[in-house]
Amino acid sequence: LQMKFKSTKDVKKWLRNLPVVKNDLMLKIKFYREISDELEKTPEFESTLERYKKEVENLSSKLEGLVKQTDKLFSYLEEHERLIMTARYINVIRWDFIEFKVFYSRRQAIRIHDKALEKLVGKTVGDIYEP
Repeated sequence: LQMKFKSTKDVKKWLRNLPVVKNDLMLKIKFYREISDELEKTPEFESTLERYKKEVENLSSKLEGLVKQTDKLFSYLEEHERLIMTARYINVIRWDFIEFKVFYSRRQAIRIHDKALEKLVGKTVGDIYEP
């Protein structure tokens, strides 16, 4: 399912969900891997083990898709814009602390961020929950 960003609000919403969805996928992968590791010790659960391994593959694929979508989206930006967007949405750095992580003042970072959001309007990505 593809979606086209109609406004900066749409872009922000999608980007703000990145850390949540990424963490959710990673936790599920970890959970299924732990179960799989335990089931490998018990041969009578072979069919269940295969189901969990497929789930790990499916979730890993979704995570990889999410990373690719983000990379594609950020490829439309200049290096300094990617730096700010990565700090803000991937590393989840609040505006109050952004100047300590990037080489721009808070105000400059916000201006760069807003310009980057404008550039991403009209771009198409997959639904964040179905990468």
